[in-house]
Amino acid sequence: MKFFTSITTVVSLLLLKDIKVYGKPTPDTNLDYSFELDDKVDLSTENALAQNQTYNSLNTSFNDVMKRDELSNGNFQSINDISYVESLSEVQNPYRGFYSQVVVYLRRNGKSEKHSIPKTNLIRVLVDISDYQKHSIDEEALTFLDKYLEQIKSNHKTIVIRFAYDPGFKGDVSKDPSSDNVRNHQKQVSRVLKKYDDIIASVECGLFGKWGEMHGSSVYSDNEKPKYLNKVINNWLEFLPESLTISVRTPKIYSDWANIDLSKISSQITKPNEKAYRVGIYNDGYLASKSDLGTYKNREQEVKWLKNQAKHTLFGGEFGGIYEGNDMGNVSPTADYMDKEAFLTHTSYLNNGHYNVTISNLKNKKYNGADKRYKGISGYNYIENHLGYRYVVRGVRLTKSAKSNGIFRMEVDIENVGYGNLVKPKSLSLLVIDNNNNRYDLSEIQSIENGNPNNWNSKEKTTIKVKAILPNGMKNGNYKVYLRIASGTKSKGLNGFPIRFANDDKNIWNESLGANYIGKFSINGTSNNNNDESEPTISNYVTIKFKGTLDPTLNYYLGVKELKNYEYFDIHDENSNDSYKYRTWHLTSETKPSLLYLSDGTYGNPGNPSSHCLDLGNHHSANGYNFLSIVNCENAKHKFMYGGSSSDSIDVYDINGKHLTDNNNNKLCVYYSMTPRIDKCNNDSGKMKWKKSIL
Repeated sequence: MKFFTSITTVVSLLLLKDIKVYGKPTPDTNLDYSFELDDKVDLSTENALAQNQTYNSLNTSFNDVMKRDELSNGNFQSINDISYVESLSEVQNPYRGFYSQVVVYLRRNGKSEKHSIPKTNLIRVLVDISDYQKHSIDEEALTFLDKYLEQIKSNHKTIVIRFAYDPGFKGDVSKDPSSDNVRNHQKQVSRVLKKYDDIIASVECGLFGKWGEMHGSSVYSDNEKPKYLNKVINNWLEFLPESLTISVRTPKIYSDWANIDLSKISSQITKPNEKAYRVGIYNDGYLASKSDLGTYKNREQEVKWLKNQAKHTLFGGEFGGIYEGNDMGNVSPTADYMDKEAFLTHTSYLNNGHYNVTISNLKNKKYNGADKRYKGISGYNYIENHLGYRYVVRGVRLTKSAKSNGIFRMEVDIENVGYGNLVKPKSLSLLVIDNNNNRYDLSEIQSIENGNPNNWNSKEKTTIKVKAILPNGMKNGNYKVYLRIASGTKSKGLNGFPIRFANDDKNIWNESLGANYIGKFSINGTSNNNNDESEPTISNYVTIKFKGTLDPTLNYYLGVKELKNYEYFDIHDENSNDSYKYRTWHLTSETKPSLLYLSDGTYGNPGNPSSHCLDLGNHHSANGYNFLSIVNCENAKHKFMYGGSSSDSIDVYDINGKHLTDNNNNKLCVYYSMTPRIDKCNNDSGKMKWKKSIL
């Protein structure tokens, strides 16, 4: 219930000057749920490379500093011991490629079954939940699914997943339940999917009709279909983490859900803050007719829309069956035809089984498209190599000689020659290895340009530019530099699903590191780092997250929905089980009160300090304690420190570092609630405790 507390009936308990007291339009909540959410992304400081910024807060550009220091005087070398030519071999990278298909049967009474895990790097997992048409999915079945996905993860494979009520995925009949039951099932399985976010390329919407292809329901009429499907789409968007995209069967289904005119779909360009940004298409009639078996109403216009939409959603499916009488128009299931259209639709995954005639024809016919390097190679191999993203290093320039604790710079030219883009978040890490195989991580990043691999677009070349401080204690000698692209930077080796460059160079990939070789440099002496540059670096800050600790409940992170100022704020959506995405903070000291800078990193990524800081607002609780606010840092009047009054409290101070107290001299700390506020630190409700995570 929403309400305002009357100003005339409440006297503020705080000894704060220049703060007006207003009612707060939302009450505290108990946040009572029955399970715990893991982080979507939980990264360490070296993940500074992962952010999609050039770190503008550093007030310096790569080219400017290049002009100002010693590296502009012959100390920047071109690397010549790498082959900058694309390999003709398949590179098994995550979330793309030809897939094998498996079926998992979730059934009541412990009768669940599964197919064995295939050899392909990408797997399409079809989950039959028809046995639960009128029931909730029991924990035994959910655990069965959990263990199957864990097995896939342990084999370093990734998946596309779809749920359906078609028994055995035979296409004979569908047992579509009520919308309420579907929503409950989506909520249940999402708990498992969140745990395996890093192996899931995309979730095919499914849950309606034969094969889960969102048509041909045995229960609902065509007139009932749009309303039913719109609910299914919205449920997935609500329950799944924002790092996961979903896909629907046709652009028509998308346009019905998005409430746009299908004939004008080509003009729609979605933005990252919109729900529609996460919704793409899966095409199970791929190149089987001029409409791809009804996938398209107007192929030209809908492909034009996919050219933008599929840059950030996963597009693919399966080659449809080509039968006598199919109206093919100018469409042809060949590599030469895909050379034209697949770069527009950004095709990332296709089947390597069933419809064997199509697959056989691709293997037997030679590629004769525009890419001269592939002339004479089979069409199948050309498609296999180009499904999804495919990164080829075209040039590297880096520091030739440096001092330990000194400045290191690097430029890497990367061309994405694949049909599509990487649509899953990945982190970049720089690793340095000496002749004795000792490893050093370059975590003190001063500036970076083009550091987000999601923006390395198909058919484009991108130059990454990095400036970093080398670790202290590096001995004189020669060092190899490796670039690792993976899920998080705590992962090592093949964990974290690292991405391999597709260069024709057997020495570029180091499997034990899960990283790509990009050159050598030498260390000669030690720097005191009092060089020509004194601008702040990301390493000047401690990067941190705070999470509630109520037990047993679902706990959320201290954070906000958008990067902006708030008079007060909630830490999560009432209709969602996810913390809001801006939930990382930066502070200048762990041992002294500090301004708490909101990070521009999302979903637990470190990011950079923004211009927004945590403060106390003018709205208060019924007991007179102020709710937290977000203000421009230059206007912030309060500092914070973890562990001041107790080992797990967030204590509140004035701008001069004096601990805030109320009229009864009770020290004040941050109080955990849906709408966070302050309260006396010795409040025994259990809501004054926070878990701290240093990134």
